[in-house]
Amino acid sequence: MDHGTRRQSIVETILGQLFQGRIKPRERLRVEHLAEQFEVSVTPIREALVELAGLGVIELQANRGAVVCDFGPLQVLEIYHLRRILECEATRGACDRIAPFELESLRGAFSKLVGARRTAKWSAETRQLDSQLHELITARCGNERLAYEIRRYSVLFRLLRDARHSKRTERDHYGQMNENAEHLAIVDALNAGDADLAANAMAYHLSQSANALVQDLFTDQQIEVERAVAFLQTRASSLTVPR
Repeated sequence: MDHGTRRQSIVETILGQLFQGRIKPRERLRVEHLAEQFEVSVTPIREALVELAGLGVIELQANRGAVVCDFGPLQVLEIYHLRRILECEATRGACDRIAPFELESLRGAFSKLVGARRTAKWSAETRQLDSQLHELITARCGNERLAYEIRRYSVLFRLLRDARHSKRTERDHYGQMNENAEHLAIVDALNAGDADLAANAMAYHLSQSANALVQDLFTDQQIEVERAVAFLQTRASSLTVPR
């Protein structure tokens, strides 16, 4: 395994553990402990932590090292808010830049999955096609800077999706997972050459994904606590301090 691949593997493992609840918010990540856990030197660990800090997942604090940032329903919604901003614009740009035969191939694959029996195999194929469509739109958006930003965050998006599918596979319950139909709507809009419709379909898909992630990754109690905190913060910010 080369140096870059090793670093990326460490990044993805730490993210996966956070999204699955095995690493807790505000937990301190010790370089030496991680190096022992991954059986590597401290260099790729430090590089991985810098990359995670760039994604906003950990904080690098003087004299404390790496501390995991808060991660709850609010953070998932914020990540997907950013994703909508980036990928809706990419979808507009990709309109008329994707060959019809590519869209027809995707349309056939998504149509098949919409009506298929939902199993672990269905989950794996759904995730594969999800990556294929989103990567294709990114590659054809016509804006290299936009594509760079989407790719920079893509590991977050992919591992959140995988965490949700992992939870569903553990329970053997795939009800109300409608991303294939949502993807099909995006493909059809792109095929029709309707940039606004395609962007709206992408916005709807990502909004649904964000809400579904919150429901699948967090307990009802966690969601209610987060709502209460957000409400109190909103109230506090609206108050004026008397002079």
